[in-house]
Amino acid sequence: MVNIKSTILLCCVSLVALGISANEEKNEAFAEDILALRQELNTLKQEIKLLKQEVAKPLNPNRKQDILNGKDQALMDLNNPQQEKSRQERLLVHPTMNTATSGNVPKIAFYANKVTDHTNLGVHQILNFGNTITNKGNCYHHTTGNFIPYVSGVYVFYVHMISSPGRVLYTELMVEGAVMGTHLNAQSTYSSNGGGMAVVHVNAGDTVYVRVRSAESGTSIGWESSFSGFLLYPE
Repeated sequence: MVNIKSTILLCCVSLVALGISANEEKNEAFAEDILALRQELNTLKQEIKLLKQEVAKPLNPNRKQDILNGKDQALMDLNNPQQEKSRQERLLVHPTMNTATSGNVPKIAFYANKVTDHTNLGVHQILNFGNTITNKGNCYHHTTGNFIPYVSGVYVFYVHMISSPGRVLYTELMVEGAVMGTHLNAQSTYSSNGGGMAVVHVNAGDTVYVRVRSAESGTSIGWESSFSGFLLYPE
């Protein structure tokens, strides 16, 4: 009987502790809401003050006629649906509702250079940038040249290609087998530069890579060539 009473007492104490913890979290949320409302109240006070100043101004005959005809600019601005929408957004959205804080946004970014197999290029050959300089989130795989994110979202990618003089090289940015960007290195007396940036949606688990579209015989890729990207925002 004593053991049963002790167990019940411990359960009660645990429930009370959990309740206190939950209340503390709610109180913090309420405090943030109150702060946002106070800021909005101060903004409204300023608007009311400006309106009072506007009302106190003597009306000239022309403006009086505009008001009667519904053409006064100040009244038109107040009744503008776009202005009202902006105001409603400002009233309803405040920092406590923004869930994308610095603490929970995934950090995914990579930068790699030095193509491993940079000569005797074949059509649709995947370019492996073997020297990884930055790899936040560990989504870039230097052994294959593939970038495989674990978060769906909009990503920014940049491909920079340098090829040997007098040769034409086409490369492509691929996302799960689909071409998302094409880069041209044209013939040049000196080393040719090519590449570009792409902003695309990528699903978690998709494979992103750079491959050869076509290359003239004898074309080689300079070690300065690079492949980089980062998560702009999750979706």
